[in-house]
Amino acid sequence: MNVSNNHRFPFASAALLVSSCLLGGLSCGLALAEELPSFTRVTPAQPAATATARREGGLVEFQSASTPKTTPVRPSPSAAGRTSQPQVTQALVQPRTARQPAAPVSTKHKKDELLNFTPTTSSVAANAIPAPRPASTPAVTAPVTAPGAAKPPTTSSVARAAEQQVHSVSALSLAALPPRIAARRGEGNTILGPSEFELRDIFNRAVEAAIDRAPTIERAKAEQQATEEDIAEARGQRYPQVDVGTQTSPVKFGKGSDEDSGSGGINLAVTTPVYDWGRIRNTIDSRKHLSKAADESLEAEKETLGYEVVTTMIELGKQRIIVDLSQQFADRMSELVKMLAGIVAVDQGRSSELTQAKARLLQAQALRDSANAKARDAEITLSKLVGERPVAIPRTKEWNIRLANLDLLLDDAKEHPTIRQSIAETESAELQAKAVRAGGLPQLNWVVSKSTAEDSLGREQPWQTNLSMTWGAFRGGSTRAAERAALQRAEASRFETDQQRRDLEFRIRTADHDARTLLERSELYRELSVESSRIREDFFQQWHHLGRRTLLDVLTAENEHYGNQVNEINNRFDGYQAIFRQYAGAGTLARWLRTGS
Repeated sequence: MNVSNNHRFPFASAALLVSSCLLGGLSCGLALAEELPSFTRVTPAQPAATATARREGGLVEFQSASTPKTTPVRPSPSAAGRTSQPQVTQALVQPRTARQPAAPVSTKHKKDELLNFTPTTSSVAANAIPAPRPASTPAVTAPVTAPGAAKPPTTSSVARAAEQQVHSVSALSLAALPPRIAARRGEGNTILGPSEFELRDIFNRAVEAAIDRAPTIERAKAEQQATEEDIAEARGQRYPQVDVGTQTSPVKFGKGSDEDSGSGGINLAVTTPVYDWGRIRNTIDSRKHLSKAADESLEAEKETLGYEVVTTMIELGKQRIIVDLSQQFADRMSELVKMLAGIVAVDQGRSSELTQAKARLLQAQALRDSANAKARDAEITLSKLVGERPVAIPRTKEWNIRLANLDLLLDDAKEHPTIRQSIAETESAELQAKAVRAGGLPQLNWVVSKSTAEDSLGREQPWQTNLSMTWGAFRGGSTRAAERAALQRAEASRFETDQQRRDLEFRIRTADHDARTLLERSELYRELSVESSRIREDFFQQWHHLGRRTLLDVLTAENEHYGNQVNEINNRFDGYQAIFRQYAGAGTLARWLRTGS
């Protein structure tokens, strides 16, 4: 038996190692090429994003702001060879090495952007590389889907979800404020000036001063006192009614005139109602409801007057701030005119620029004079309401006034003074109808009478007492007509109550929408004013030092900046007026000014 000798090849191990590396690298490259995700940029809803993107060598790695960074696991080529079933890869993003191809990432936007991963799958799923799941969630990425699986979220859906999440968190944490106001409050910015308590105290003292001297309030008080006297008049019908009369001795003529018929005298009759079917009682109750309606009318007048005073103060504060802004605008134009006047003195070819600056200066002065006129009108109106006493009005661009609670105000509106007044008038009309009906039924009275007249024999009449019943059996239908009229008045008051309730509800809802919209828009103009201020400064520098801008560009930028500032003030203070319109619509303005609730 021949034994064969083993031949040793010195380069066999090296050849095997090279072959394995080439095979593994080829399979890994194919898998990465077939399952390589494509990148779609998504602009976030807000600059502050929860995840930051870091590029390293052309690939992007996402790291959450709230979770610690973990090292991604690199799958080995041998694991792909041992895979017998097609598997869906997890979206692992790792730094690029020298042996990995760079992913095609656009560098058009480099800051504050999100990336949406949209996988590009191959028809051959068996080449996918299974990736182990990391121990912790390091990134905010979209999973890669296999063929036939559910479609990944699109770019618009991801952006919309992120925006809704940010806004919902802001709303929950900041009492459902509008987005821009919530974002600003979330930054911890405080509003300089008097607090809300101090503002309410200023407004309340002005309203009380107006109530003390308003003729409408005095008229409402007189009507209230009149209704109290009407109640006393109805109550007096329950007591005995004393009638005193007199007559002279009769003068007779004609046949039988020679007979003596006695002398004249004084007649006394005391009539006490015994039973009247509730006529007096219903009349008294009807008058009481009218008195209650007068009380509510007085409260409604106070609410109306208070709202007028507060809105006039807000208007005056707004116009004073606009006067200050207009004066600043006019001063700026005056500086440009002086500057150009010095330039034109040296260079006559730039006289057209001086003409443009003078025109804008005149426009600024006209705007300032218009604002002064409006402020003076508001001062006159406020003087008519509160008198000549000085009223301290804050001269700041923002006031510490919170948005009202819509649900609470809608509940309070059900007890608005005008609603209670209309309800009281309805009940009064119904009771008046009952009193009219009772007046058409038989009335039983107790009568006591006495006459001092003497008869023909010179005898004095004795005291007499008796029960008398009176009944208006026929009045031509006037009693029934009066009853139906009272019932129709009650029905009309009932419909008026429903209409007032509906008007107040939608008035409050509209005011709430206006307040939120106007205050949100004022925040937008505030941000726009900051940017326009930078633009006008840049334009001025480019015009004055570099000559890259024209004077018209500078004047336009100045005018736009002034307009943005005025729009901010107008929207903000109109929003304040809308808040007070909510309280007035709910009938709680006076209470809120006193107690803040």
